[in-house]
Amino acid sequence: MKVQGRDCTLTLLKDNEYYPLPYCEETVRQASKGYALPGVIGIRNREKRVITGRTIQGCVVTRLEENNVLALFLLLFYREEKFDLLADRVCYKVIYKNLGIKEFELRGENKRPLYLRLDIQENEDSYTTGWDINTPSLKWTPCRTFYFDGLNVVVDCKVLPLIYKFELTGFYTEKAKYNITLHFPFTDDYFPTQNNIEKLTIPLDIEFGCWLDLYDLKPLDDMADINCADTVLCFQKFEVTGIVVFNIRNSEQNTQVVL
Repeated sequence: MKVQGRDCTLTLLKDNEYYPLPYCEETVRQASKGYALPGVIGIRNREKRVITGRTIQGCVVTRLEENNVLALFLLLFYREEKFDLLADRVCYKVIYKNLGIKEFELRGENKRPLYLRLDIQENEDSYTTGWDINTPSLKWTPCRTFYFDGLNVVVDCKVLPLIYKFELTGFYTEKAKYNITLHFPFTDDYFPTQNNIEKLTIPLDIEFGCWLDLYDLKPLDDMADINCADTVLCFQKFEVTGIVVFNIRNSEQNTQVVL
């Protein structure tokens, strides 16, 4: 993909397998750590900064596609295992080694592509290195992109009228924590408003046979009772107290990844 007129690439390396990602957005960089020394009194001298080390931080945003969706969800499943990122910024090529994930966000708007953001976690043995002669320069190959269908979201066996946007976030500290926010038109047909949800199903790609199941959702805020003749757009946040299950079921595979 051309970024500012340049062919940049981003490749995920896990278990000796390379997964070229559609280059949407990437902010992974090395940030310096250190302390400042004040200038000497009476002498025109600027403040000095002493660098004591560097940390890898940032995030990666990519679209969900047929070729990468399983690999990305397996990253979330094997979150204690490490992976590498190969970034080709044309004028600068770098490999970020032994990374982890500290947070993610899966978001979708109705009839638009699904995007996954991965916030990078540095480990004790993380470091950067340049590309050598054996490093493959892999180009992303266009394939089936997943689009969010807000007309086929199912809550406790009932299809909701419309979910025009959602954000599923996961936080990895001592224990994994998942929240989801649903955006919808406020109508009497919307269900539920104040109730817990036993099972929420979000289609990722119906034709490909890919979807998410979320269990035991607890509302984190209350819904307002709105009297208005026009359509009112609302949102509601839920905590996922059960499991998150990623499913692929088609003619070629039957796979479940339980987060």
